[in-house]
Amino acid sequence: MRKMHSTWKSVAAAEITVDYPQDKEVVTSPDYTFRIEAREASRVEISIDSNDWQACRQAEGYWWYDWSGYMSGQHQAITRIQPQNDGQKSTSRTCRFSVDLSNEDL
Repeated sequence: MRKMHSTWKSVAAAEITVDYPQDKEVVTSPDYTFRIEAREASRVEISIDSNDWQACRQAEGYWWYDWSGYMSGQHQAITRIQPQNDGQKSTSRTCRFSVDLSNEDL
């Protein structure tokens, strides 16, 4: 895994995880909501395809990010957290997935 920033570290999947999409999942909708599990986080951000970090929203015990305007093809997402206790910031493992919008025009 590449190093995102000197104060960020890679952590076990149990601390911060992209639940959906799952690794190697195929997304077939033109709009998608990522679900992220991040216990004891005060802030969660996501980067899709190495683009800028975007803030996620918290609801129902998870963190969420609404994604749209994307194209068919291979994609990847990584998330990072700021712990509530001002502890060490952490990043998730990279989630690799694909998008297939070929049936959207039917």
